[in-house]
Formats: sequence, structure tokens, C-alpha cells
Amino acid sequence: GIRSIAFDSYAGMRTTWPDWAMSMSSDKQSEDWIEENALGELPTVPENGPYPEFKLDLDRTLNIRNYKRGGIISVTEEMIKFNKTNLIKQQAAQLGRSAANTREQACYSVINTSGNYVRTSSDNDIGNNTVSTAFSASALNTALTTMRTMKDRKSGVYFGVNPDTLIVAPRLEQAAKQLLLSPMLARVGGSTTNDVYGGGGVNPFRGLVNTIIVSPRLGTAYQWVLMEAKRAVVLQEVEGLQILQEAAGRVEHEGYFLYDHVRYRARDWFGVGFLNDRFAFLSTATGAPVVD
Repeated sequence: GIRSIAFDSYAGMRTTWPDWAMSMSSDKQSEDWIEENALGELPTVPENGPYPEFKLDLDRTLNIRNYKRGGIISVTEEMIKFNKTNLIKQQAAQLGRSAANTREQACYSVINTSGNYVRTSSDNDIGNNTVSTAFSASALNTALTTMRTMKDRKSGVYFGVNPDTLIVAPRLEQAAKQLLLSPMLARVGGSTTNDVYGGGGVNPFRGLVNTIIVSPRLGTAYQWVLMEAKRAVVLQEVEGLQILQEAAGRVEHEGYFLYDHVRYRARDWFGVGFLNDRFAFLSTATGAPVVD
């Protein structure tokens, strides 16, 4: 039952990448992606006049390569004969968890790379989509407005980015949930001067982000990523997890003939890439969250 144990462990491993990365099948060694420019607004067409033809310019091309990943575990005859079943089950479960962790880490490696975030004020109305600012209401507001004002560099048309997912390191979990889930905002500190206008008490950040994901795989203890799910990162699957088993007791099986070994091989074949960083914002903060 090693194969079934490995697959059950693979399916039961809690991974987060399917919540925010797009998945597609691939039948090539690598896939070429083309990022097109927006068309802009539709022009006015006069009566009895010709319709103008749009020119589809290309912004950039992206090549995402697929890689084959795998490994082998060996089970000895002694492990079977002398009732070392629990050890065999543990190895099989570890094989499945290893495959699941591989996909998870590959996706996080993409969003952790600050060099993948290249947008500046020429792409939006605010500035860069990668900063080192500590998590706070002000920093989150900057990230939201940066992404929502992402536009085409040639036509100036806004893309209508809708950030809906926040990924935070474990040490930011409480701060993120407190800001985004609390129904009311509370002032911190004091002031000797009374406010001229009331600031309101309802939390305007509540409900702005639908999904909060906590993962230790982010680059720093206080790092966070805001994105629109399934628009920024793509995972290309050539072939899903495969578990192959050598047949024991056969003369032509050299491993069993010489060593009484039965081997199991796990293989996964996929590639991950940053499809469009207009839909993501990264903060490589190393300091604790701030209340402002």
C-alpha cells in the first residue's frame, strides 16, 4: 500500500498555492507567454465612416520552463519480514509530503523574489510595487492604491486590478487579522488638541481583502504580499505526481537480486513563473507591524 499511502499524504498536505496561483496544463519543455497592451477606450465612429483598426502592441514576453523533479526510496526485505511496517508507512507518507512541499516552495520562491516586481510610477499613479515598509494601515493603503491604479504604459488605460488576497508571515497574522477583520477602528495614543472633524469609528479596511493566508515560506519574519488571486503567478503542469514501484521477486530486477531492495520512485513535472506582476505587491519588511 505504499503508493496509496504516498498519494493520500500528498492530497492531505495543506498547501496554499492553489488559492492564489493559476494552474494550467503544459505539453512543452517551456511555455512562452505574451503580455499585451490594453486597447484603450473605443473611439467615436462617424456616420458612414470606417472603423479604426486597433494595433496590438506587445509589452514583453515571458518564458516559463518546466522542470522534472523526483526521488527514490528503498524498502529492504528485512523491513517487510520483521514487521517494520510503521517505518515503511512513514517513508511513504514522507514521499507524498515531499512532493506537495515541492510545489508549495516553488510557488513561494517566485513571489519572494523582489526582482520579479518591476512596476514603477510609469505603470501606476503611486510608485513601485515592491517596498520594505512595515505592515500598517498606511502601508496597506499604499499597496491597495498602487495596484488599483495599475495602467497600460502606452495607452494609459487602467487595468482594474482588484486585490483580494493577502499573504503574511506568521508574525504578522494577528496584526493583519486585527486590521482587516475588526468592525471598528480604535485610536492609539493621545493628542492635546481636539479634532476639528470626527474621523469616524467604522473600519474601512474590513472586507477589502477576502482571503488572508499565513505562511512561513515568505522571505522574512514580517514580509507580506498583496495580490489579485490567480492573476500574477502561473503553475504549468506537464504531468501530475507519479509513483512507480519495482516488482519484487523477479530475477531481472537487479536491486532485488543483489540487495533484497524494492524501490519506489516519485516524479512530478511542472514549472512556475511570474505571469504579470501588475497584480501583486511585495513588502520585504523586517520590522514589526505599526499601528497608525
